[in-house]
Amino acid sequence: MAITNGYATLAELKSSLTITDTSDDALLELAITSTSRMIDDFTGRFFYANGTSQSPVVRYYTPNDPWSLAVDDFVSISEIATDDNFNQTWSTVWATSDFMVEPINNPRRGWPYTRLLATGRYVWPYYLPQACKITGVWGWPAVPSEVNQACIIQSSRIFVRKQSPFGIAGTPELGTVRLSSRLDPDVEAFLRPLKRNNGLAV
Repeated sequence: MAITNGYATLAELKSSLTITDTSDDALLELAITSTSRMIDDFTGRFFYANGTSQSPVVRYYTPNDPWSLAVDDFVSISEIATDDNFNQTWSTVWATSDFMVEPINNPRRGWPYTRLLATGRYVWPYYLPQACKITGVWGWPAVPSEVNQACIIQSSRIFVRKQSPFGIAGTPELGTVRLSSRLDPDVEAFLRPLKRNNGLAV
């Protein structure tokens, strides 16, 4: 299988496991894809780009405040439109001067924006559900190095897990140990600062 939105490459994982043949490539790719989605679930966000500037993606949000709108991670916004009459036409199209993005310094450290401020002619129609139609590029501009390293470590564990199908590693002669179902401690340490506790549903 091909890796879909993976946070590590097949070559990186094979290098970490010192694998040179191709017989296990399918299982290695499956481990990378599964681990990548595990990372998404743990952090409450995803670290790949959803959409492009040529093909942006539409998402809808229900505002809770007239001035500030918390949204999913985004790289850029191409259009904001609001539904002010609850007729699902989103006919009020905002100009670039009508809003600001925050945190403004996030791109300097490779992080995305997470909030939109109403600063011009309009306010967010916080009294109406799904009133904000936001079109843009979502996710992260690039996979952070911490996520890449976490994916390699956890993918390695998942791949070698097939050697212990009952969750027990070792031999009776040398001793056995029950494998933990939790994330690797180093993986959790890498990911904890990236965890989004107020993750938004798409």
